[in-house]
Amino acid sequence: MSKLAHQQKNNKHSLLAVAIAAAISTNFAVAEEAVVEDQNELDMIEIKGQATSGIDTLITSEDLEKITASSVGEVFKLDPQVNAGGGVPMGQKIYLRNIGEDALNISIDGAELSGGIFHHSGRVVVEPELLKQVEVEAGPGSAATGFGALGGSVRFVTKDPSDLLEPGETTGALIKGTYYSNSEGYKTTASVFSRDESDTVSVLASFVRSEYDLSEDGNGDDILGTDINQRMSYAKLVANLTDEQKLSVSYENLNEQGDMPFRTEWVVSDFNPVRDTEGTRKTAILNYEFDSENNDLLDLMINLYKTDTEQYRYNETRFGIEESVGQMNSFGLTVQNTSLIANNKLIYGINYRDDESKYVNKISDAFDGEETGKAKAVYLQDVISVTDDLIVSTGLRYDDYEVKEASQKLSDDAISPNISANYDVTSSFAVSAGYSQAFRGPEVKDSYRVYLSGPQSDPNLEGETSKNIELGFDFSYENFGLSAGVYKLDIEDGIFYNSGTRAYGNLDDDIETKGFYVKADYVWDRLTAALSYHSADTEIDGQDAFRYTFGSSATTIGDKIIADVSFDVNDDLMIGWVGEFVQGTDISVSSDWYDDRFPIEDFNKPGYGVHDVYARWLPTSNEDLSLTLTVKNVLDKQYLDHASAENLQNSPGYENIVGQPEAGRDFRLTAALRI
Repeated sequence: MSKLAHQQKNNKHSLLAVAIAAAISTNFAVAEEAVVEDQNELDMIEIKGQATSGIDTLITSEDLEKITASSVGEVFKLDPQVNAGGGVPMGQKIYLRNIGEDALNISIDGAELSGGIFHHSGRVVVEPELLKQVEVEAGPGSAATGFGALGGSVRFVTKDPSDLLEPGETTGALIKGTYYSNSEGYKTTASVFSRDESDTVSVLASFVRSEYDLSEDGNGDDILGTDINQRMSYAKLVANLTDEQKLSVSYENLNEQGDMPFRTEWVVSDFNPVRDTEGTRKTAILNYEFDSENNDLLDLMINLYKTDTEQYRYNETRFGIEESVGQMNSFGLTVQNTSLIANNKLIYGINYRDDESKYVNKISDAFDGEETGKAKAVYLQDVISVTDDLIVSTGLRYDDYEVKEASQKLSDDAISPNISANYDVTSSFAVSAGYSQAFRGPEVKDSYRVYLSGPQSDPNLEGETSKNIELGFDFSYENFGLSAGVYKLDIEDGIFYNSGTRAYGNLDDDIETKGFYVKADYVWDRLTAALSYHSADTEIDGQDAFRYTFGSSATTIGDKIIADVSFDVNDDLMIGWVGEFVQGTDISVSSDWYDDRFPIEDFNKPGYGVHDVYARWLPTSNEDLSLTLTVKNVLDKQYLDHASAENLQNSPGYENIVGQPEAGRDFRLTAALRI
């Protein structure tokens, strides 16, 4: 088997389902029982139970490299359940099974990205070059998942120095460069990594720089607002203090700037002009682990983080020049222990998070505003090996939220239970089922809504609760794997911004999602093929969800198929194709969901099919030098991603409401030199 694809092929089967006991660990740790021998060998992950609480999708660094991922949307290219679209990266919002990022728990090495800066922008900015893997848990999961996982969780995991060092190496460097033909842009990455002879202390430092001119869509027109520059610096220190103790400390500084649409999710227009915009995220993280070799009751993990996110915007309005800054600052702590008692694996701990959302006007402080909030939780999860064939997991989580707005304080709390089970009918066939709840109380609003005299919350605002029930099965036979499942997710008392009253309140009706998924893969000699399908309907009192009205809470994505086929020509050359096929969908808009003065006509989200091809070559027959060629959107398709803001231009008064189209054909050539 090719050196290029060995790990990828072994990992394919692991993604058919979820390790119930393994993936149940905290939001900052890769499930320790999932890794049988070597923490760095992703192909050793065992999976059990598609409908249980745990990882539904694992996206590896190899996946990201072959498709040359450069934005949040492209990170999830191979998973039909996760979508993020839009030509301007800052405008991309994540939707998991149609549920938006406001209702998801999103973290980087355990540091939660707890709130947005601007409701017309996304909250997640990551550099794919840093990522070791991305773990996606669809639907509310175990009690240890973290705060506010109403629709699930997305966990970005960054690389350690040991992930880049070969066995026996103590020092190395990686220099990588990528050219993008569509935007005539480039990205350069320089990383150095080292460890001492005893592998007690290791360090990693990475620097990434990218510059892009305007991208062109499939029609050959410029996508205004896409000429941006990005800078990232990252450092991580890992210390194996003893055979039982490990400490890691990391710091990331990410900066993105350029002339972007003021509302980055929409096209440029007189209403939405291009303005000087800058976004930064600075994150410091400490992770500590103590896994006792002699005491099964002690397996301690501590996560401590500080994240400061900021967006600067320049604007010219009828009132004059405005220079504004939105800031979201979060401090968080998780303390968790795992105890093995007989056939029980008890996972218990506490979560704490302190948030601050600020709006600052640099011209005048007359409208400056600030909100603060706290969230606290205790949880217990028990994974029970009832028999060799039956595993049951059940848990409870208690969350307590409070927020201080300009003129009032709000609070709410709740208990969230969960239970799931996986049963191996035979060695090749298993069934699983699960029920889980999650709770999200009142939190700080996005920074551009906390200005003085800005929108407030209903004084009777309650927290929102999600309830998910899921059934699934897994089948494997030799080199073939198949899994499928159905689910129903309801979010009760959803927190919603009413533009008419300019206040946050609870929805009278539930956000209801019904869906199903099918995953299949096959490995034959040098050929690997995978096919994934997802279908979901999300409604509120019969109204299909759409992004313009429901923002970062929910939207509608058409039925989606992802096909991924790769072939090892020889040990040094791999070629592949990725196809994305999305079915069009009609959205009927009820008068309950718009201002009577400006009705929204029923509209259609057109379907599309997009093809990417890639090739990776090792000229020297080892990883010292690699060349990757990826052609995105081979047929130069003009389309609007279903996760983008919809096209409402046919409705009078909404002529400027449409998302940015995706880029047309793009040749990406990457050269990586390892020293």
